[in-house]
Amino acid sequence: MDSGKNWMMKILYRVLRNGKPMAAVTTKVDDSAGWGNLSGRPHEYDQARVQENYTDALTAWRKNPFAWRIVAITTDYVVGEQITVSSARRDLQRFIERFWNHPQNRMDMRLESMCDELVRSGDLFVLLFRNPQDGMSYIRFVTKDRISKIETASNDWENEQVFYEQQESGELKAWLSPRHPDAEGENAVMLHYAVNRPVGALLGESDLITMIPWLQRYSRMLEDRVRLHWAVRAFLWIVTVPGNKVKEKLEQYRTAPESGSIIVKDESEQWQAVAPLLHGADSEPDLKAVRQMIDAGSGYPPHWRGEPTDTNLATATAMQAPTERHLTRRQNYFIFMLQDILYHAYQRAVQVGKARPLPELSYDDLFSVDVPEIAKIDNARQASAAMNISQAFSNLIKGLEPLSSPTLSEKMIRVMFKFAGEPLEEEWVRQVVKEISQPNTPVKANETS
Repeated sequence: MDSGKNWMMKILYRVLRNGKPMAAVTTKVDDSAGWGNLSGRPHEYDQARVQENYTDALTAWRKNPFAWRIVAITTDYVVGEQITVSSARRDLQRFIERFWNHPQNRMDMRLESMCDELVRSGDLFVLLFRNPQDGMSYIRFVTKDRISKIETASNDWENEQVFYEQQESGELKAWLSPRHPDAEGENAVMLHYAVNRPVGALLGESDLITMIPWLQRYSRMLEDRVRLHWAVRAFLWIVTVPGNKVKEKLEQYRTAPESGSIIVKDESEQWQAVAPLLHGADSEPDLKAVRQMIDAGSGYPPHWRGEPTDTNLATATAMQAPTERHLTRRQNYFIFMLQDILYHAYQRAVQVGKARPLPELSYDDLFSVDVPEIAKIDNARQASAAMNISQAFSNLIKGLEPLSSPTLSEKMIRVMFKFAGEPLEEEWVRQVVKEISQPNTPVKANETS
């Protein structure tokens, strides 16, 4: 029996040793002399590490279902069914429509891949190629692993001036930022957006970066279990015979009997099949612990990726709150990114005299963005809160009749719209109270060109 166990251990060892890893995602990067820090700042990875991280995240997304699903969930919530950008200014609105729907841009079809790349790599490098005939810009992208250097202003490291792209020929192609003094005369400029960026660094980091080691471990653990379960189909026959028949039986059973064979033996010969004992249940806590590390890195609760747990509805709802806040912040940054792209594309048209200059206003004043709601339940809660507070104010007003207080009216309007999730600016509140107190006064509509 001991010799049989030794042979079985040898079989299992060969199965595990000879198997090829299914989900190894670390690439081999040439770290010979010539690699340098991308920006020269102490908080920046060197170029070899940047390429390694980028390739790891991309390969994990392509091969690992967990990584693919994490990226897909983020994009599903951030982009949703549709994002619409508009403007109250007529010239800007016409430009947005042309840019958004231009055959060279087709922004509705690009939003998903733009968000995926931002999640995977942590950075998005956008090129705007200007057509000098009509001032229209065409959007293209450069992947993070091709950016070898970024130059900033000498007195402001956040003011990015020049981006250097590694060409196939080995030469560097310089792309100017719109902030560069010579950018106006260039046919194309580059914009850079980053998430998960440490203070003091120019490049962001992938949402997958902390999970990649645990994704690798989980894949290897599963791979080992698959190989072991394959090996369990292999077994050994232990044949016990009297000592004087060992040589004879070794020769007789040199070739194992085929399945279905009939062996006739006497009572002195005993047969026993030996198969591996896997203890599969023993691996469950370890696999669960690794999955929890992956969930901690993603920030998404287990039931979002379809894992059945004993979590009840109240617990699941509480688990979603931090995730929804994270997704809301990411969606706000994605909105800023789209506004910034449209603003610079319009400014490029202004530079060649194909559009009228814009006033110095914030993006929120220039653009209106319609985005999908991250947490649908919040809308129902806000609507219910607004209805309850408005009913309370209605009862209060009835109790105060015939008294009228503009101060109280301002307070009630302000609070009601706050509970509804649409707080009004002070100027708007005062205007509403004025219109209520003077119902016959004509109101002039604010017109914007």
